[in-house]
Amino acid sequence: MSSSPPNSSPVREATKGALDWTEEKLKAVVQRFRDRKIAFIKDIETINLAKEQRTTPEWKLFIENVKDGTLRILFQMGLTLRKLENLGQSIHPLRDKIFKKYGIEGLHVAVVVQNEIFAKYVGNILVRAPTSERLKSEIENLFKNIENTVVFVQALDDIKKKSDVIVSKINAHSPNTFIISSATSAMEKCKQITENVMQRVSDYTHELYKSDIKRIYFLNRKEGTDF
Repeated sequence: MSSSPPNSSPVREATKGALDWTEEKLKAVVQRFRDRKIAFIKDIETINLAKEQRTTPEWKLFIENVKDGTLRILFQMGLTLRKLENLGQSIHPLRDKIFKKYGIEGLHVAVVVQNEIFAKYVGNILVRAPTSERLKSEIENLFKNIENTVVFVQALDDIKKKSDVIVSKINAHSPNTFIISSATSAMEKCKQITENVMQRVSDYTHELYKSDIKRIYFLNRKEGTDF
């Protein structure tokens, strides 16, 4: 029986192979793995735009506080939607792909980020969270329970019906913060709905962020009943 030459032994070859895995190659493998998670976009320009969002301060703040892989992808998609919007490009193809892969709840997570609700939310709770661990908990709770913590008001919504839905969610889940958001033509209706809700939830106060094109109401549990 012949034996393999020492220089070509399996052990030596394996060792040589391991040494060939330089830091650059390892980084490349990790990068391909990360990019595979956003391959569902199926558009190279949008994929590259999504990858750029990993350098933003907002992304870095989020990944410091949320470890869930799916939420990270959806957060990245939200940043990408915002970037597309700011560039004047259509957001509908990406919205449709997010909905197809992650459903309405996943799309709502992305829209929260797109509409800058997350950034304003962090400012809203930062001074009220007693510890960094509680801050992480509140951020994760917002996104993992998005259907019970955020409502988007549309221009055609009925004020009473929408108010009833919000009050029911608050009474059922008692979130530390509940968010009511709207844009453009729905802003006045959002104001009326929030006023209606505030008359019916005694344990909450509210703060308003507004611009020319959006309103975001943060309904916060009163001091002594929250956190």
